Formats: sequence, structure tokens, C-alpha cells
Amino acid sequence: MAWLFERTVEAAAWVAFVAAWVSLGLAIYWFYLFLATWQADADYGLLRDAAMSAGSVVAFALGLGGLACVDRFLFDADDHPRV
Repeated sequence: MAWLFERTVEAAAWVAFVAAWVSLGLAIYWFYLFLATWQADADYGLLRDAAMSAGSVVAFALGLGGLACVDRFLFDADDHPRV
């Protein structure tokens, strides 16, 4: 059962990793679209969407770090003895 839980944690970490990169791409894209509308009539909805997506990048990165800590200190603790 521990093996299954470890694989689940690793799969969740991969999902968070991919979601963070997708969110980063969307944040850059929406910010580019906001800058493209800057001269005419700025669409601040695009800026809001870019900011929300940038916040998602941070949230997914924190989740990824938490999952990495769980994987390292819960499952891999026996592989690295303390000195």
C-alpha cells in the first residue's frame, strides 16, 4: 500500500508540474494580449486573467514543493542515513 501511495504522490507532483507550466504560458499569453490592446482601449479583463494565472503558477509551484518534501522525507528517508 505504501508503494501505491508513493506512486500517487509522484503522479500528483507531475500533474502540478505540468499545470504550473501551462499556467505560466497562459499568463504570458494573456499579458501579451493585454499589452497589444494597451494603445487602443485596454482590456483590463486580460490583465486580471494574467494575474490570476500567475497566481496559479505560484500555487502549483508551492504544491509541487510540498509534494516533493513528502516524497523525500516520507518515502526516501531510509535511502539517506543521517550523519
